[in-house]
Parts: sequence; C-alpha cells; structure tokens
Amino acid sequence: MESGPRHPGADQDLHHPAAVEIRQRLMTVPTAETVPLILAGGRGTRIAGLFPSLPKPAIPVGGRPFLGWILSQLAEVGFTKVVISGGHLYNVLKAEITPAVPAGMEVRWIEETVPLGTGGGAIHAARESGLQPAHWLVMNGDSYLGGDWSVRMAFKKGGEACLVACQMADTGRYGRLEVVDGWLESFQEKQAGGPGLINAGIYFLPRIWLNENVKVISQSMETELIPGWLAAGRTIRVEQVEAPFLDIGTPEDFQKSESFFLSQKGMP
Repeated sequence: MESGPRHPGADQDLHHPAAVEIRQRLMTVPTAETVPLILAGGRGTRIAGLFPSLPKPAIPVGGRPFLGWILSQLAEVGFTKVVISGGHLYNVLKAEITPAVPAGMEVRWIEETVPLGTGGGAIHAARESGLQPAHWLVMNGDSYLGGDWSVRMAFKKGGEACLVACQMADTGRYGRLEVVDGWLESFQEKQAGGPGLINAGIYFLPRIWLNENVKVISQSMETELIPGWLAAGRTIRVEQVEAPFLDIGTPEDFQKSESFFLSQKGMP
C-alpha cells in the first residue's frame, strides 16, 4: 500500500534536538542489561517488637509497604524486572508486597529457606532467578536512598563494579568506608562516630561476580564477600551521592520514616 505524501517538515522534525534526545533515551532504556536484586530476607530483630507479624520490608510507611517505595523508585527510571529474595515470613512478605508492585514491573520471587546473610542471599537469589543480566544491582530492602543514584545505575554501562555511598554526619551506627581516589579500600567497623562516608547498601556488580560461585554459604556482603573480592585483586568504584538516606533498622529511625517520605515525594 502506498503511503501518502510526506509533510515537507517531517524529516526536519526527526532531527530536531528534542526528538533526537527522546530517541537516544528510548535506545538506552534499562533492559536485561541490569536487573535489580533486592535482599528482603532479614529478621529485623531490633524493630520486630513494633510489627511482630510483618517482615521489615513490608512494614507500612505512608500508605504502602516500605519496599513499595523502593520498587516505585526503580520503576520511575525504567526498570521493568526485579528479583526479590525473601526469607523471614516469606509468604507474608510476598502477599504484602505484590499489591504494591508498580504496573508493568515483573517480579521474580526467591525464597531463602535458611539464613544466608547479605552475601550468601545475593548469590542464592542470582542463581535461582534463572536470569543472566550483564550486571546485578544488589540492594537492601530495608533502606532507602533519595537523589539521582537510580538514574546513574539505570544507564550505567561497562563492566566496572561499584557501590553507592553517601555522606553521614554521624557514622557510628553504620560504620564507614575507607576510600582512596574513588576506589573502595575497606569497610571500617562501627565505631565512635563522626562524619564520613557510609555504605548505602547498593551494589552494581558484574553478573559473574555472583553467578560464578559454586557453593552457596551464609556470608555477609560487607564483611566477607566484598573483602574477599578485594583480596583477590578485584576493584570496586565508590559512587558518592549527596542525598537523604533512611534505614528502618531501629524503632527510632522508623519513627522518622513518615516525615522522610513526605519530604521526599509526598504521600500517595
């Protein structure tokens, strides 16, 4: 079938700077290149007394489960597929989070039947998901970082591993990062405090770093898995962001969560 006559300005419109920018963004929308893997299996013992029947990522904040805020943040920058690893109260977690999943987002649920820690849990979930992305975006399901880090990670290219860090006035509760020329040197234990960089619990990792592991054992990402990688000569870039950070690990911090999200985006 013949097409009708072309408008004389049609080709010019295709080369308009705005049209070019739109096409470029559509061509670089995150796909299977990077898949978020959210660790939501912890017991949350310090906050369990407030919500004994709910796993920590399912605790309601501002009209939705805490993890729902993270999923919305990922959906806003174009992620359409995520892996969620749950353990403690797994069926409750799945039931509470499923209604909060943004439209168009596919979730692959992975159950952690025995506690594996953040490192072991990430390896287990990567393997059991059946996915083979170029990179995993590993995240903690009980902390939230504002700012534009998600845009950076969504459109990040190349095989370089990195973790996201933020400046904290008092690092005592979190421990701090030792960074030299933008590269991670070590994690320092929780100590007296003072200002410094903390780990935001967000890691951009080449697939092989998780999928190469033959055995799945209980281990910490921060104190075992990453130090092991560094000792083996691997390097991890530290992406520093200036953004508000919330970890609902204690009752005191949970009390701040409503006002935190109200100041960030407003309540739904």
